Amino acid sequence: MARPSKELPSRSSLVPAIVRHAAARGMDVEALAWRFGLPDDVTTREETTTAADVADELLRTVARFASEPDVALRVATELTSRALTLEELAVKASASVRAGLEGLARWAPLLHEGLEAALHEDAVEGQWVLRTPRRPRGAGRYVHELALAHTLHRVRSGAGEVTLSRVWFMHPRPPELAPMRAFFGTDDVTFGCEDSGFALARVELDRPMRLADRRAVDTLAPLVEAELGARPRGASLTERVSTHLAASLPEGADVAEVARAMHMSARTLQRRLEQEQTRFTEVLDRARLVVARRLLGDAGNALTEIAFRLGFADLATFSRAFKRWTGKPPGQWRRS
Repeated sequence: MARPSKELPSRSSLVPAIVRHAAARGMDVEALAWRFGLPDDVTTREETTTAADVADELLRTVARFASEPDVALRVATELTSRALTLEELAVKASASVRAGLEGLARWAPLLHEGLEAALHEDAVEGQWVLRTPRRPRGAGRYVHELALAHTLHRVRSGAGEVTLSRVWFMHPRPPELAPMRAFFGTDDVTFGCEDSGFALARVELDRPMRLADRRAVDTLAPLVEAELGARPRGASLTERVSTHLAASLPEGADVAEVARAMHMSARTLQRRLEQEQTRFTEVLDRARLVVARRLLGDAGNALTEIAFRLGFADLATFSRAFKRWTGKPPGQWRRS
């Protein structure tokens, strides 16, 4: 069974958009929120903070439920928030495709925290490259596809049909390539690369935007930069402890071990958690519940295996704890 990432929680504009898309496909939003530890009002939010891999897992879940392997390409055209609306206007007002791609590279973290991008250019072509420095193995197939599709959709909305020469991804080759080839407009799609990105000829970079307006860019670009700069840096101790616990289960659930990982004494850890209006046992319970809901969402995970994965001595102890958390034993919760 795959272990969760040890990365800090990520702010993401993708997660609310994915859940809204799922709701439009008839999926149970309440069940998704329970499974992935999302706020009840997630569909009305512009962004939310979740574990780093939730966006990709959500997209995978929707793809399976709706038999929609190209779900990331669809959601890429549905993203809405104040920051992304300002971004869209700034890109459309850019002088050229080159300038639009440069802006989209700077603003990639507005989509999902941890994404970094850059536009590289040589005598022949330009390459828009997406990387995830905090996650050497990438952010997951669907997030990669969505980020590249979002970027291409933005420049096409401002400049018309932009032609790509090739596209590449970090993740392995998926079974079905037809939707991807159709969206990106090229048959040259490769997988298992060191990063993800697309390439286009220099002549495409020079293509002017139809609504190019230097004064509008001078007004809008600083607003987008301000949206990016206004994001809080780091995470609360409660979030850090919760993420560490979720990644460390079944080992590492002892308060002294967690305190050492946080570079403080157990007493200091307890005191600082109390300052954030919680206790270690409460954080541990919440972390276990979030992981339990996600694992229960996969019918291939046996209840006994989940119990051990969460650090419980046996299934009975896990069942009692889960019923205390949710009002239902895990088997009944899974069936419902």
